[in-house]
Amino acid sequence: MSNKQDNELILAVTANDYEKVKKLKDKKKVKSAHLLSFDQMGHTPISIALKNNQENILEILLDLYKQTKTDINTKDRSGYSVLHVAAGADERLLVRVLQFETINVDVQNEDRNTPLHYFCQKYRSPNIQEPFQLFMKKNVDINAQNKNGETPLHKAIFNNSVRLMLVDMLLKNGANVNIVNSNQESPLHYAVHLGREDLVSVLLKAGANVDIIGGFKDKITPYDLAMSKGNKEMASRIKKYKDLFIWLQENGIEAYKDNFVKEEMFMDELGEINEKILDKMGITATGNRLRILKVTAPYREQFKNKTMPKKESIIFQDDDDDSSTTSTPDINGLRDSLHALKHVSDIVIIKNDDLEYTEKLGAGSSGKVYKGLYNGKEVAIKVLKSMTEAKEIEEFKKEFQIMSAIRSKYVVHFYGAVLEPKLCMVMENCSRGSLYHVMNSDKYDIGWDKTFRFAIEMVKGIECLHKWEPPIFHRDLKSLNLLVNEKWEIKVCDFGLSRFNTGSNLQTLVQMRGTFAYCGPEVYHGQQFSAKSDVYSIAMILWELVTRCINARYERPFSEFKNLQHDFQIIIQTAKKNLRPTIPPTCPPSLVELIKTCWDHEPDKRPNCSETLKRLYEIEAEYKANASLWDKAIVPLPPHSE
Repeated sequence: MSNKQDNELILAVTANDYEKVKKLKDKKKVKSAHLLSFDQMGHTPISIALKNNQENILEILLDLYKQTKTDINTKDRSGYSVLHVAAGADERLLVRVLQFETINVDVQNEDRNTPLHYFCQKYRSPNIQEPFQLFMKKNVDINAQNKNGETPLHKAIFNNSVRLMLVDMLLKNGANVNIVNSNQESPLHYAVHLGREDLVSVLLKAGANVDIIGGFKDKITPYDLAMSKGNKEMASRIKKYKDLFIWLQENGIEAYKDNFVKEEMFMDELGEINEKILDKMGITATGNRLRILKVTAPYREQFKNKTMPKKESIIFQDDDDDSSTTSTPDINGLRDSLHALKHVSDIVIIKNDDLEYTEKLGAGSSGKVYKGLYNGKEVAIKVLKSMTEAKEIEEFKKEFQIMSAIRSKYVVHFYGAVLEPKLCMVMENCSRGSLYHVMNSDKYDIGWDKTFRFAIEMVKGIECLHKWEPPIFHRDLKSLNLLVNEKWEIKVCDFGLSRFNTGSNLQTLVQMRGTFAYCGPEVYHGQQFSAKSDVYSIAMILWELVTRCINARYERPFSEFKNLQHDFQIIIQTAKKNLRPTIPPTCPPSLVELIKTCWDHEPDKRPNCSETLKRLYEIEAEYKANASLWDKAIVPLPPHSE
């Protein structure tokens, strides 16, 4: 074998010359020694391909490893195996290496770190399920310790992108939460050092020992460490677990520690324990149930003297301050086109490394949504699916344009977009979910005060869009697209179908889009979408709110018409037969009139947002002057049967 042949393969891979690498393979010029040769940095050809995210070249090299029967677990000059390098590469490349039949998932480098250590420390994508399951399928040692005694769980604590998701997955797959490093520090010590209460809670629920004494200099418990850092809230949380564990041990029921922790039955909740709670906790043994009921009896006596509200009270804060799956192609071109967008003064492109993904919230046709952190703030991160079509890129740019333009306390705040390795939109996280989900929960008592507050803030949000220059039409307004934050404030969101009202958008504004139950008849008839079309949608949401208030349970628009099973049937009936949802018979006349005016068949007869808002304030004043009379209109219906 000649040095020239070594250099040929390394030079071709370094230059990302796919055709050259393929030619060397086809001519059978590549031997095992070539695959294991090093460049000047000590990297093998496959390490170079992984570091440069060269997926097509990686496929050729993996085939060559198989054909030449070369050991893929051979380390490079720095002591790293192929899988060590892949652990920090693009997710597709990592998955491909993990799928290689003879890959060793437990191979150690000179510091005794396994590839799983590196995966937990370096992996950045929120799509962790597939690679993690491949590690598990190959029976990885999930509790392997490196030279410093750290396990993959220790390493995951300091992953800046997906630490919570990794920690959760490790714990669910058998990671030992109480293994300590060479300084006797457990993962709980690491989480306290980091100041992350969310991590501390996850580890405590998994059975983290709060009495482990460790540290490089001062040997202290996690509780003392939290106190030394001035984090009293975190220390209080740790103490809550410790007090529970001591009580369980004193009463001989420590075997049920996990049951108590899972349901968060701490000392101040012991008085709530009864037969139903024990069922929920999964405690079935008769003897232990009787014992738990006996030792919690004194707490139940105290509990009886407390007044427990049936439903969570919604407390509003008045504030009138109006301040406010693959890499996409041609990232530079997309970045330039975003900066060239009209009507936008502030373009924010966020680096993916500045985000931390903490929890998956959901998935839809356009992608997945995660809760995360950006600059210390809790955010929602919408990770869009692969966009390879020009039409999809244009849709992304339009939503980006709308969200970048709007700044209002009644519209969900947009922080910016990530362009690579995946397209993401980073926005304000509204922890209580959508207005639809709030109305659909029997946990909340939504009376007239809340109904008016929700309605007024919704209309203010849409009014803001309509008064923008140029005006913006939402085009997909529904209760699912109104978010509720921790302070119970309404935020308009989801501008995927929204458009500026400009000459260039006239054709788009006559296309039938949105959820048909909330669409005005003019949309069905092919007329141009207008601000009054959004007002029709407002009427539907007003109906939902008023019906939820009066009936004390949520009703879906048109649900009383059992023959209408599909959205398209609804819009045909609304457009051709002038069908509308049934307003509750006890609804006050002023609200009936407003709703009917807002969903009038003729757009010109509907009020604009400013007029709707003025009328809402007037009706709210009417309610406040006659609260007892209005409250009589509330006639709760029995809950829906499951």
